[in-house]
Amino acid sequence: MNATLAIDTSTKKGRVSVFTENNIIFNEMFTSERSHNSQIFAPLEEALISCNRAPSLIVVGTGPGSYTGIRIGIAAGLGLSMALKAPIIGIPSICSAESTNPNSLYHVIGDARRESWYIATVKGHQIISGPELLESVESLNEKIEIKKEQIFSFDETLSFPGIKKTNPCAQKLARIAAELSNEEIKELRSVPPEPIYLRAPFITQPKKLGKNVPKLDS
Repeated sequence: MNATLAIDTSTKKGRVSVFTENNIIFNEMFTSERSHNSQIFAPLEEALISCNRAPSLIVVGTGPGSYTGIRIGIAAGLGLSMALKAPIIGIPSICSAESTNPNSLYHVIGDARRESWYIATVKGHQIISGPELLESVESLNEKIEIKKEQIFSFDETLSFPGIKKTNPCAQKLARIAAELSNEEIKELRSVPPEPIYLRAPFITQPKKLGKNVPKLDS
């Protein structure tokens, strides 16, 4: 059985799916307001049972989205990959939007926090442009106005004219991965799955030792 196990935890609703022989044999969605840390285990166990604990490929959604959620999904996938000796790859979650055709070109916008947004262009299973950070509503509206193709968003709170709300789809993620060529899989395996970061990590610099330290009496 050539089964592809897909995991996506980039939004508040996590998704697990198994695709084999041109059919989805397992698909489940679970909700967690804070994290997917504990909720992911039950659907993963059922997914593994559905494919006799022998997935031939594991694919995880890499976002953009909730950093915590994505990291949990990737960690779960990596753990299964090591335990089951199954290859693992990462594919951006926004490449698996529910409301799109497999090879269609579309745009995705999302909340990048700190009063900013991102926009990315997707075709097939690849991001062909972006994610580009936009620091103002005016900049975002300008981008929306000039885009001729459909624009989607996974963010429930975003409300802009012309944008269709949708969700990442683990079934589609599994199908995309299953249809990749051996060369494409080899290329994706060469880079360990990691979340798509919209900003460089902020690192707090440690205080220099000895600065502002009171002198001791001799």
